[in-house]
Amino acid sequence: MDEATAKKIILLSMERDALDNLIFEQTFQKKIIGKFQELSKNQPMVIKIIGMEGEIMPSTIGKYTGMEKSSLTRMVDDLEKKGIVFRKTDPEDRRKVLVSLTDKGLECYNYFNEIADELLGLVDEKDVEDYVQSLETMVKILRKVADQQARCI
Repeated sequence: MDEATAKKIILLSMERDALDNLIFEQTFQKKIIGKFQELSKNQPMVIKIIGMEGEIMPSTIGKYTGMEKSSLTRMVDDLEKKGIVFRKTDPEDRRKVLVSLTDKGLECYNYFNEIADELLGLVDEKDVEDYVQSLETMVKILRKVADQQARCI
């Protein structure tokens, strides 16, 4: 890769991170904090993942968030104390634990979807399709890099 391309990738990545922070962290978080003050910064993301999956193993949440097992366990413990999630044993494998949303958790999840719909409603459908395709491409490339990196270690 030439230097100009590397520079462009770095600057675009930094701008994307800054815009993501501006839109999702500041706007999204302000609305969430207004309604669900008891949630910490990363808990809405975990609630969103659980809501999309329905039932999920904590290790899968870790895959999506990059959180270490101990941090994730503490977060799930905290969400359980707040009445947002509950754990149950996987009926197919008693060694596994599944995490699901409670009614309060579903209320949070639905509210997060309303906020996301509101934000994505600011752009047209074609822009959303392009964004999804770009995200798929980025994840595909990052997986390749991660796989190659893992082989070198």
